[in-house]
Order: sequence, then structure tokens, then C-alpha cells
Amino acid sequence: MHAKIMFTSNFEDESLIIILKGNQWWPVFDQESTDAEKIITEMKESVKESDIPLFVESKKFVLLSAVTETHGTLSFEHNTWVLRLLHPNLSLLQLDCQVFVHKCIKHATQMQQTIKFYDRPVQLVERNRKDPIIEGKILASKKDRLAYARKQKKVEYSIGVIGLSVFVVLLIVTYPWPFRDPGNQVQMWLFTIFEKLIGSVAITALISYAQFHAFYASLHEDSIKWSIAGEPEKKAIKTLI
Repeated sequence: MHAKIMFTSNFEDESLIIILKGNQWWPVFDQESTDAEKIITEMKESVKESDIPLFVESKKFVLLSAVTETHGTLSFEHNTWVLRLLHPNLSLLQLDCQVFVHKCIKHATQMQQTIKFYDRPVQLVERNRKDPIIEGKILASKKDRLAYARKQKKVEYSIGVIGLSVFVVLLIVTYPWPFRDPGNQVQMWLFTIFEKLIGSVAITALISYAQFHAFYASLHEDSIKWSIAGEPEKKAIKTLI
């Protein structure tokens, strides 16, 4: 299985090395060693044929996880950092992608640096195949999480917003305005209906907002939300490990 993550940032090489070492992804062997060359040669097999020359000529770091034994490269291609990872276990590969994104976001926040992941899904693909098995949406910022939540919980969000608007309108309509005539039965009947609607609208709007907010809050737990490739995004899945 292999994965690919692309991003741009103002990280210096030292910052990336700190992230990799902090995650125990920095190999014990030298970056110019034969062991490193073996990993580069293996990674080259997962690179698109048209991108192989660029991959070979690019500046790159060789990675080897001391925890999961995932190996790969982090290369600088066309002013973009490209992380490529290989591991036979889908769950471990999925976890490594999440950890890397989380570490990068955390480092950027702490050092007041910038990082921007490409707005395309992280695809976990079986070797020698083109179709992905699992896709992941990177949620690197509050804006990303809010947009994802609004897309996933579109109905709840809409009901919450519309319900709040209707609630405000009903409050205005049912206010004891001077023109209200207690002797006018039709008018009082209409106001009674509006007054009874206030409670129902308020409860419905609050429940929908609570459901939306709970889902939005849950997005802080994972830096990547995974789904089965080709299935609707609403069929999201948790980390498989």
C-alpha cells in the first residue's frame, strides 16, 4: 500500500527534520547510504512515470518509522513538498498519514509558520494499482473543519440557521404591539398560533444546532477524516487501528 500527501510551507529543512525526528521517522542510517538508496529505488516504483525524472532529481529525505516500519520519502518537487509512504498494512499506513499531518500542523502553530495542504484527498492505493481503497480529507484549519462539517451535516446546519431566523421573526410578530386588539377574535387566534409555534421552532433549532456542533467538535480529534473511495462522504470511517 502506498500514500501520497502534498503541501507547501515556509518550513526550513531543519524544521522538517525536527518533525521527522520527533515522530521517530528519521532513519539510523545516513541519507546517502545504500540503505537509503534502496528505499528511494522502491519508492520510485510508486511514482507516476511522467514524474519519475522530477522525483529522482529532487531534494529529498528518506524516512523510516521506528514504530510502524513505514518507509518513504519527502521530496521537494516544483516548490511543493511531496510525502510518499509505503507499508503493506492499510491501518498502519492510514495512522502514519494522520500523525504526520497532525505533527506538521502542531509545529506550524507553535513556530508561527505556515503550511497548506493540497485540497485533494489523501489516497491509500494498493501497489501496482491505480484505484484508491480509502480517501482522506485533510482538516488542517478551523476553516477546513467548518466547511467539512457544513457539508456533512448540511440538513442540521440549515435547520439550525433557518430555525433561528424563524424564531426571531416569531418573537417580533408575537410582541404585544399597541395595535393588538383583544376584542378581535381572528387576530388573537392568529397570534395564539404564532405563540405556540415559538417553543417548537426553538427546540427544533437547538437540537439541530447541537447535533451540528457536536459533529464539528469531533473533527478536532482527527487531522484526517477517512471515507471509502467512491462512496459518498457521509459514509466516513474512523482510523482503522
